[in-house]
Formats: sequence, C-alpha cells, structure tokens
Amino acid sequence: MIIIDSISNYNIFSYLNKLWQSKSLLWVFAKRNIKGKVAQTRLGIFTVLLQAIFLTIVFGLLVSHFITFPITYPYILFAVTGMMGWYIFSYVAVFSGTSVIQNHLLASKVYFPRIILPFSYGISVILDFLGWLLILTLLLIYYKIIPSINFLAIFIFLIIDIISGLAIGLWILLLSLRKRDVALFAPLITGIGMFFTPIFYPVKIFPAFLTDFIYLNPLAGVVEGFRWAIFNTNFDLRYIWGFSIIVLIFLFGIFLFVKKDGNMADNL
Repeated sequence: MIIIDSISNYNIFSYLNKLWQSKSLLWVFAKRNIKGKVAQTRLGIFTVLLQAIFLTIVFGLLVSHFITFPITYPYILFAVTGMMGWYIFSYVAVFSGTSVIQNHLLASKVYFPRIILPFSYGISVILDFLGWLLILTLLLIYYKIIPSINFLAIFIFLIIDIISGLAIGLWILLLSLRKRDVALFAPLITGIGMFFTPIFYPVKIFPAFLTDFIYLNPLAGVVEGFRWAIFNTNFDLRYIWGFSIIVLIFLFGIFLFVKKDGNMADNL
C-alpha cells in the first residue's frame, strides 16, 4: 500500500524511498520505450543497428574522403566512437527532457514518482549502445585491431554519458513545465553542444586557450574516454572537471525535481 503524503513529497529521502518501492515501474517504462522504438517498423530490433550503420556510412566513410587528421588508427573508428558517445547523450537528453510532457495524461492522473519517466530512458538507451558497440566490434575485426586492456572502462564512461544526458534532460523537463516551447527546442539545445565536442575532429587541432574550455565539456571527456578505452590513446585527467560539473548539475536537477514533483500535476 502506498500512502500519498504531499508533505513528504518535498523530503528527498522520503521521495527516494518511494522511488525504490516503485523500482519495478522503472523497468516497465524502459521496456515500453524499447517496444515503442522497435515495434513501429517491420524491421523491429534492426532499426537500432540501421541508425548506427547509416550514421557510420554518412559521417565515417564520406567525411574521411575529404578531411584527414593526424590520428594513429582509421578515421572511421575515430568517428564511430565519437558518434556513439554523442548519440547516447542526445537520445537521453531529448527524450528524458520531454518525457513528462509526452506522458502528461498518465503523470497527472496516476501517482508514482515521476522522475521514473526520464530515468527510464537512461535504461532503454543501453539497447542503442549495444547496437553501436556491435558495429564498432565489426569494424575492429575488419581493420584487425585488438582493443586495449582498458576496454572494460568503456562501461564507466557509458554511465557518465547517461548521467550527462539525464542532467540536461532534467533541466529541460523542469524548464518546459514553465515554458512548453523549451521542450520543442530540446533537440536544438542539445545539438549545439555537438560543435563543442570532439566527435569528428581531435582536440589537439584547437589552440591551447580553447582546449581549456573543452575540458569542461563532459561529453568531450566521454568521447575521449571511449577512445582511450578502445585504442589506448592519451586521456587528459583534466576532463574530470567536466565530469564533476555534470554530476553536480545532475544531483541539483534531482533535488529540484523532487521539490516540484509534489505539485507537478497542476502544471501539466
């Protein structure tokens, strides 16, 4: 039995306890997100792979014919690891940021910790990650490249990637409760960050005074972390600054969400 107490909704520890009690809902919504993606087409689960394949062909193969960078492994692998990190972030940020608005009928009439809605996309995106990882593995086999011993660290950077998406998504969600237009511009808001992330170009092409700002970008750290884990490239510890900032933004976003959840139904 769940007792709805409007006062306890403002207590973060009480809220987290209710979230734990409702943890099965997290998996239910995550499964629904996955089914909603793969059930809309005849290709089903292969749509996840097709997204990765299409982006790999367009950005990996075509761009490599026009631009060359001083890297020690094929450029397509460089681009795929970058796109993998960015796709995960943008998927979680956009869909978690619009999750409550998209489910406003459910969120306004049925009681449950509503933070489950954005968090469910942090779970369902793992399927997309596995699709990207499969494509990357096939490319590694094709180019006869054996990943470095750091490979298992890729899952640590995946967690940071998902947290980064949820951090931005929670803020988009909270702002969209006041101004619905924010949710409409969520893809644009997250897309701007692509130009400040070394997805298609190495960090070292920038002047020294600009690289100091890139270290504050958590996605830059995630992308470079993926490359370090797979290709044993250099990883600058200054990226930890970006990771620290995004974790603080994430925690503060959770705190504000808990404060707003008690009367969120009135704003939907």
